[in-house]
Amino acid sequence: MKIRSHWSLWVLLLSGILALSLIQNATAYSYVYVVNSYVHGSNPDWSTVAKIDGEDLSLIETVEVGDNAHSIAMVQSPNRLWVTCPDSDHIAVINPSTMELIDNIEIEGKQPTGIAVSPYDSRVYVTFSETGEVGIFNPQEMELTSSIHVGGNPSSITFTPSGAKAYVVDYQEPAVYVIDAVRNALITTLNFPGHAIQDAIASPDGSTIYLANMDQNKIEVIRTRDDFILSPMETSLHPRGIAISPDGQYLFLGHYTATDAYVDMIRLSDGQVVSTASIPSNPRCIKVSSDGQRIFVTEHNEDALYAYDVSGETLSPASHADLNSVSGQQASPVGLVIQEVALIPSGKMIIERPPRPQDLLPNEPIRLIDTLPIKFERYKYTMPAKTPPT
Repeated sequence: MKIRSHWSLWVLLLSGILALSLIQNATAYSYVYVVNSYVHGSNPDWSTVAKIDGEDLSLIETVEVGDNAHSIAMVQSPNRLWVTCPDSDHIAVINPSTMELIDNIEIEGKQPTGIAVSPYDSRVYVTFSETGEVGIFNPQEMELTSSIHVGGNPSSITFTPSGAKAYVVDYQEPAVYVIDAVRNALITTLNFPGHAIQDAIASPDGSTIYLANMDQNKIEVIRTRDDFILSPMETSLHPRGIAISPDGQYLFLGHYTATDAYVDMIRLSDGQVVSTASIPSNPRCIKVSSDGQRIFVTEHNEDALYAYDVSGETLSPASHADLNSVSGQQASPVGLVIQEVALIPSGKMIIERPPRPQDLLPNEPIRLIDTLPIKFERYKYTMPAKTPPT
């Protein structure tokens, strides 16, 4: 019995060493999907989603969706983009590989606005700003299965990394509704000063939520263990887009001004701004690559996507792309999502997946590494079906 046990241990150890070696030799490419709302200018009754190369920001393809599209999320199984269209009262579902519109999920009279995918069970959560609800969807069936009444006008949603809790932002109240995402129940409502709270982001360890309070020039801080509001961080001017580095050491904060706006890199250990990069006026949404070496920012007023490289404590402009792909129209980009594909020499794709929480408040989610065989060529990949773990 001991011999078999020791043999199994050696097999596991060698497998781990091989997996680490393959990961270290992996190559990767990325896409950025940007929602262009077209709310400025003539304000047509349609919007677009643009697929952009994450390296050089070249435009690959666009697809038309409903009126005043707002937020976007990527569902992994099946591989789909979900895009909220508040003014059209529906959610557009897109195949990211072909950039074809698969379906429109009609949500009559509810104004679907914010959207996020649960790390706990991959269900899709959507805020209904008209009815004060959060809808929960089955991504396979693309059906609304239940909803949670929170009140007010919920506008965006952020999960803790484990998926145990969801923090729903109400721009107008302003407030944050805290949801137990395992039991799908409202836990509490947190109220804040001002009238223009913006995006929220969770720390990688799940212990903290950071919230941009634009008209108060502050970053609000919530301790997730007991949903206690901590002392805010003062900022220089109108914070709007917000993101956090994968190691949890830095915040990236976009400041909204009429001209000469900027993006700050803030060291969380002491709250100091360590680097600043310029952007024209309205950094609406910020996302960070998984390696922490690049951030992407939608410039809502100037109809552009900006990329900045991160090296140590330095933020440097890398490139930007004009998103005005429709003649005579202003793109007015809002939400964005990054899709990253890592390929290892054996022709497998590295998939990162968080574990399901065993209780309501896990603060230390472990990222498991799994590999799936795939067929691939430039810009395309297909995956065989996989039975989810039990």
